[in-house]
Amino acid sequence: MYPLKTQQPSTPPPTLSEVRPVQLLHVFPTFAVGGVQVRIADVARRLGTRYAHTLIALDGRHEALDRVDPNNPWTLLPADGLTGVKRLPAIRRALARSEADILCTYNFGAMDWALANRLGPRWPHLHFESGFGPEEAVRPLRRRSLYRRLALAGVDALVVPSHGLLEIARRHRWAPSGRLRHLVNGVDLAHYTPAAPVPPLPAMAATVPTVVAVAPLRAEKRLDRLIALFARAAADTDARLVICGMGPCEADLRAQAAASGLGDRIAFAGQVADVRAALTGNSIFALTSVTEQMPNALLQAMAMARPVVAFDAGDVARILPQTAPAQAFGQEDAGGFEAALSRLLKDGELRARLGAANRARAETAYDMTAMVAAYDRLYRNALERPSP
Repeated sequence: MYPLKTQQPSTPPPTLSEVRPVQLLHVFPTFAVGGVQVRIADVARRLGTRYAHTLIALDGRHEALDRVDPNNPWTLLPADGLTGVKRLPAIRRALARSEADILCTYNFGAMDWALANRLGPRWPHLHFESGFGPEEAVRPLRRRSLYRRLALAGVDALVVPSHGLLEIARRHRWAPSGRLRHLVNGVDLAHYTPAAPVPPLPAMAATVPTVVAVAPLRAEKRLDRLIALFARAAADTDARLVICGMGPCEADLRAQAAASGLGDRIAFAGQVADVRAALTGNSIFALTSVTEQMPNALLQAMAMARPVVAFDAGDVARILPQTAPAQAFGQEDAGGFEAALSRLLKDGELRARLGAANRARAETAYDMTAMVAAYDRLYRNALERPSP
């Protein structure tokens, strides 16, 4: 369905004409399902055939291709021998053979490609930083910041989704200050609606409130503390917890759930193709990560008018409306999180009121239509910028 494309030698970037699409070369550390992968696929779908897309997934995973437009399929290129600083000559040769008009690199895992592009041949280049793994949850690693500064010195734009990441990029001088771009994520308000006609997941309960987490099962998502806090907050209720996602911590989380005393009310739903099936009328969206920037799942829950209980990370507190009672708590405020969760489990009117405030906030600030238009301008500006 997504055939590998044989690379052919070509000349430097051609002058664009109005009769052919703009060619984007996307280099991802992985194209497994995740926030940035889904976002870029959704943007590409909405921009249509004005753009053509070629993908290199450095780990060979491409599951998020299920989100791309089948009428505008992406071309895959193999990543063999194209990772690591020692491979810079090979990466430079691959870029020289590329037919792309713009190079798009994503997160630190693709930074070797950013450096190779700086060394030449020089293509219009956009780099997207969307967040950190557990090794940088507390602060950016100095050696990585220095490498970013080196590799991104000639970037056309360094794009970040959150105010927090923008400040980090400025403070650590990841790119020249005039090249930093803050582009907030958006949510499809027509797709994610309070009354979306989607059958609920089998694990969802029709008559009792259900706490829902949507996240890869990785250490930095701290789903272990969600299980512990749910077990305390829900001990005297019939509430349920449904965890949607897959990842390396699944076995440990299942063992913890089984030992919690509420194991029969904690379900692991795996990877959910349509998150709306988990965000039913009785859902309370929970977010317990120690590192986030601008989580897509949070925006989706807000668009569906669901109440939230979250630990603040990245822009989470800034994204949520300023409600009373609060929906976001400091990382050390487990007591506040637990108390808020307990209130929401017992008060249907409060769930409805906070959910309505979240929907209104999503409509005001996070419409995907505006995000897609911003990406279109970003690509066009990269093409029009003179090469350094």
